[in-house]
Amino acid sequence: MPDALVQFGSIVVLLGGLIFVHELGHFLVAKALGVKVVRFSIGFGPRLFGVTRGETEYRISILPLGGYVKMAGDDPSEVPAPEDRGRGFLEQPPWKRLLIAVAGPASNLLFPAAIYLALALAQNGTPTAGPVVGTVAPGSPADRAGLRPGDRILAVTAPGAAPRPVRYFGDLRDLVSPHAGEPLAFEIEREGQRVAPVTITPSSERESNPIETTERGVIGVTPYYAPALVAPATPGAAGPLQPFDLVVKAGGAPVRNAGDLERALAKAACAPIDLEVVREGTLPMPGAELARYETVALGGVPTCAGEARVIRLADPTVSSFVAAVEPGSPAALAGLRRGDAIVAVNGRPVRSLLRDLPAKDWKPGVPVKLALADGRTIEIVPGRRTVKDEISGKQVDLPVVGFEPDRRVPVDAKALVAAQVPLDRGLGEIAGLAVQQLREVVRITVLGIVRIATGKISFENVGGPLMLFQIAREAAEEGWESFLFKMALISVNLGLMNLLPIPVLDGGHIAQAAVEGVTRRPLSMRAREVANVVGLILLVVLMGFVFKNDIVRFLKPPGE
Repeated sequence: MPDALVQFGSIVVLLGGLIFVHELGHFLVAKALGVKVVRFSIGFGPRLFGVTRGETEYRISILPLGGYVKMAGDDPSEVPAPEDRGRGFLEQPPWKRLLIAVAGPASNLLFPAAIYLALALAQNGTPTAGPVVGTVAPGSPADRAGLRPGDRILAVTAPGAAPRPVRYFGDLRDLVSPHAGEPLAFEIEREGQRVAPVTITPSSERESNPIETTERGVIGVTPYYAPALVAPATPGAAGPLQPFDLVVKAGGAPVRNAGDLERALAKAACAPIDLEVVREGTLPMPGAELARYETVALGGVPTCAGEARVIRLADPTVSSFVAAVEPGSPAALAGLRRGDAIVAVNGRPVRSLLRDLPAKDWKPGVPVKLALADGRTIEIVPGRRTVKDEISGKQVDLPVVGFEPDRRVPVDAKALVAAQVPLDRGLGEIAGLAVQQLREVVRITVLGIVRIATGKISFENVGGPLMLFQIAREAAEEGWESFLFKMALISVNLGLMNLLPIPVLDGGHIAQAAVEGVTRRPLSMRAREVANVVGLILLVVLMGFVFKNDIVRFLKPPGE
């Protein structure tokens, strides 16, 4: 029962709150322009209770999902009361009606800015990743320029611009993204000492979401150290060490991440070292195998062969070791095994399994040649799996390969952050970020609406009340920050949809006022009535399709 109340309350707050904000915009502007507001209702249906102040009744109605504003003279089929003459909505000049109609959607577009501002203010003082490099992707621009894990980035200078200080790691995205192919000067602090500026030219990386694909500049760094997940460079080179052992102690000292391990190995100076590792195994069960983990002490583990390190990191961000191969898959049939290190694909070098091996881009039935570190060359012929693309609605063929760069040994994510600093932003900066975030959400939403209208995104992705209920329920379970964030997204959608020039919606009133303002004469009663009927038919048809999508989505079995 409490869960049901929380779920019902979440949809009431989300949908009811957004409609209330929308109607409040109409109410305030109508009052300011001298239009008589007969009723402002929170909720629909029969009146529960309320008060009358001046000429307006303020009421709470029985159905709490939203509300409405009733203005005098807003029904073209009704004759305004004598005392209301001159103050009815339809009697107003076009510019006043346009402002009143715009006020509702505008409120829905401004409300998210207030949410973003509140969320950013609440985050002030909380820890975030500082401008310290954790992982440098092998072969990336940062790697080629000599950037190292543990380096602190102090400032970035673009060609022809002044140096921009870097306070948080997140600042790097804004400073680097617009400059693909342009040399940037990085001011670096290494081991407490400033070093000569490092010049890095960002490469271009394609970034996709369901709405669009863009290109941005990247240098190949993250604020997180790789886990101390290791493997011998070649089988047996590191004695008892096995692929994907997670080092938790080295030389008696605790190891939280690859940075700690690197310091321990450097201190050992190629001498054997005692390690304590967490090792993954399997626990056979009837019809299945369960993963189990055990702590293993390894004494005198070799660290070098000559001057070459034989203990390598096995995390897929910085290595090309294969973590899992599905039995009977194309990869297994080709001879790929857990612990194999891929060094090249069709002649192209592979240094990072996640960065350099986009197996999702392989073509079903098209052979792929893999060169392995042990000297073998194998050929994988990807299988085929046909699925329905959730965005376009079309059938697409996906490759089936059967190996993963996954990491199943449990790792403490907090221990991987290279450095943390408290967020400390002023009100002006936070307000600017809120406006920037709102502008980007509006842009993406408009682009999405256009792509749906042009058929580039399937209409099946559009949802209605059932989807809203599901979103509100899930957001409430995730916490108030997620709830407010999703509330802001839906508010933008509600505001923009109401601006569509469909009679009955605010966009229809805006279009009508604009036409009358240009032609200098009001639309005839017949034209208004026909427009309203057409608008209602369009809304009913639209809601029919939306309800169909909701029902199909609701009845779809999990996992499909």
